[in-house]
Amino acid sequence: MAGVSPRLDGRVVLITGAGSGIGRATALLASQQGATIAAIDVDEAALTSTAEAVRRDAGRISTRVADVADGQDLPAAIRALVAETGELHGVFANAAVLPPPVPAEEIDWQQWVRVLDVNLTGAVRTLVSALPHVADGASLLVSGSSMAIRPREGRLAYVAAKAGLHAAARALALELAPRHIRVNVLAPGLTDTPMVRRIPGHIESGLPSVPLGELVPPEEVAALAVHLLSDDARHVTGAVFSIDGGRTAG
Repeated sequence: MAGVSPRLDGRVVLITGAGSGIGRATALLASQQGATIAAIDVDEAALTSTAEAVRRDAGRISTRVADVADGQDLPAAIRALVAETGELHGVFANAAVLPPPVPAEEIDWQQWVRVLDVNLTGAVRTLVSALPHVADGASLLVSGSSMAIRPREGRLAYVAAKAGLHAAARALALELAPRHIRVNVLAPGLTDTPMVRRIPGHIESGLPSVPLGELVPPEEVAALAVHLLSDDARHVTGAVFSIDGGRTAG
């Protein structure tokens, strides 16, 4: 419609895991909707690629390389980004790791710690570290998982981390409601991302449980993320949004 401003016009959105997959797709779409992007990823080359794509589309983006599991580097990266972009109006704690499946009795406990450090603690740390820089009325998102709702065998660390994140986000939604800061969870299923594709057999073993029988395009998850970041969802908080081709329907 002529004269209608982009949904995120004039806003600043922080995204972790912005180098690929859902994070990259969200950075591109949010930028197209008028947002300035503050992007973090552990992979410098991937992050540079996302920044170049945003700028090719005349978007605005600032980047920092940081590991969300690093309790010193992550808050420092957020502070540095805010110094460039200004106050945050949205945060998407999206960075995650997905290890290959392993039976419970063969768990590598160092890997267990890494999965929880990134997927649970890192996501919560992202939100908490951003809070001093977040405007009242902002929208916070986390990337959960359909596996937190309907687990798969051999993924104990990942399931535990994502289930904990679902609960943490809902608790934070209650705590931040007086500031009208919303906190919601995106729970994708099998999504067509590099993280999913790099695990041999993960897609083939998972698709039979997806009623629609297809991978979820990351652009569809990004579209839901942008909706939740916008004023179109200003009364939505403490909710978990499944986007999984029906995997958790039954």
